[in-house]
Amino acid sequence: MGASAKRRPKAQPASLLLPPQYVDDVISRIDRMFPEMSIQLSRPNGTSAMLLVTLGKVLKAIVVLRSLLIDRTIVKGYNENVYTEDGKLDIWSKSNYQVFRKVTDHATTALLHYQLPQMPHVVVRSFLTWLRSYIKLFQAPCQRCGKFLRDGLPPTWRDFRTLEAFHDTCRQ
Repeated sequence: MGASAKRRPKAQPASLLLPPQYVDDVISRIDRMFPEMSIQLSRPNGTSAMLLVTLGKVLKAIVVLRSLLIDRTIVKGYNENVYTEDGKLDIWSKSNYQVFRKVTDHATTALLHYQLPQMPHVVVRSFLTWLRSYIKLFQAPCQRCGKFLRDGLPPTWRDFRTLEAFHDTCRQ
């Protein structure tokens, strides 16, 4: 195999290239499943979708999708600005608050956990179900130590199966 063949990007499997209307329908169905969560879909670059997920009055998350594959997510506080000066969703700047930077890190870990290329709609639904578990971010005690705060932070980790809340230091 020549050097140029190694550098050539691999084509995405056809099963992952879903029509935008299908993606819109899946997101619409998921939005109806979770009344405490609002999902606004936009397509600033044509085919890629960006979701603005507002979870109660707790947080806002920007979820970038390529077809139905989650590419990136940023979590910010409910009152933080999620738009750039030109009115586009800001997928690059971090939250001003440590608690939401932690949740962003955990969301990135969740993206790696929820991988099932054969059923991408299940991945998106599972990820958003996991994200919805943060509705009580500031009200749920840690399941291990029972405390609401440790090192000045609420329990920011959510177990992927049980969705129980843990502090970072208590989850091991």
